Amino acid sequence: MDADATAQQRAATAERAVLDRYLRRYGPVAWAHAAVPGRENPRTWHYWWHAHLLHVLADAETHRPDARRRRLIRRVARGVTLRTLGRWTTPFYDDIAWMGLALAESGRHPRALRKIARTLADAVDPTVGALPWRVDSALYNAPANAPGGMVLALTGRRTEAAGLAGWMASVLDDPSSHLVRDGIEHGVTRPELWTYNQGAVIGLELMIGGPALADPAHDEWSHIERTRALVRAVERWCADDDGLFPAAGGGDGGLFAGILARYLAQAARDLAKGPDAEGDVLARTARRLVERNADALWVGGREGLFSADPRRPARAEGDDLDLSVQLGAWITLEAAVGLERAVTS
Repeated sequence: MDADATAQQRAATAERAVLDRYLRRYGPVAWAHAAVPGRENPRTWHYWWHAHLLHVLADAETHRPDARRRRLIRRVARGVTLRTLGRWTTPFYDDIAWMGLALAESGRHPRALRKIARTLADAVDPTVGALPWRVDSALYNAPANAPGGMVLALTGRRTEAAGLAGWMASVLDDPSSHLVRDGIEHGVTRPELWTYNQGAVIGLELMIGGPALADPAHDEWSHIERTRALVRAVERWCADDDGLFPAAGGGDGGLFAGILARYLAQAARDLAKGPDAEGDVLARTARRLVERNADALWVGGREGLFSADPRRPARAEGDDLDLSVQLGAWITLEAAVGLERAVTS
């Protein structure tokens, strides 16, 4: 694709491609199919992926305001209302946390957001100090606790959010890599390292530590320190692959790298406000990682289709046909737009 395209043009291309390929409009509602023909069950409706569709539409609206997109956001939100029979929740706490973040970002359905926040707050296990993955689960993991903590922080429950962040730091942080491991179940740690867990924890720590960004003496400075440590850890993790994020294939994994890109872009903007040179260095590191992955996705794109792995060109088959993969690429390209706007605004 056009090597001279701006970050805005790249993101707009990804947006058009997703909407043209996957979105279906039915009067006042809209939703997206999980894949295009060539994948199993392409017409499936996927709750978690729709949370990210709503969220990235809100990102695009911030970057390229348009009345048509605002109408589309309303239609997609109505689609979620219809598909969930007005409940807006599922038994999976990680899924509803991501939906809560999408609602907060899009400004849609504040009552549903408050319901999700109450559900998450009530689900924190006091004997563990963390959210389980789902109802009646013994798995306590970063995919639930990081976005869940962000929803709690956004809805005025900062103490509870900080508690979830502290639990992850003490239980899930890997002592050798300093990355966030997946979770713990029946006392056994799941050691897998996924990109989206790093991104979501960065997002949570920035949200809690925001008031301390320019003041190391502030009580919340430890959250900024952890953000910095995670940016360093992600840089080391990706160093042997020229800064490219580990790929996670199709399905849910297609969204993982995009989530990391979104919150690294936030770190790039926020850490630059720090009181010392290290903050500037790490802000540039985060920015470089986002831009490196956005560039690789764009170079490998084919007719608006992006690859599940930025190390290879997109293919009109396999994982690349999943909505999640295309949403993940779009999220990454919007993250690069946010960085460009931060420089030019």
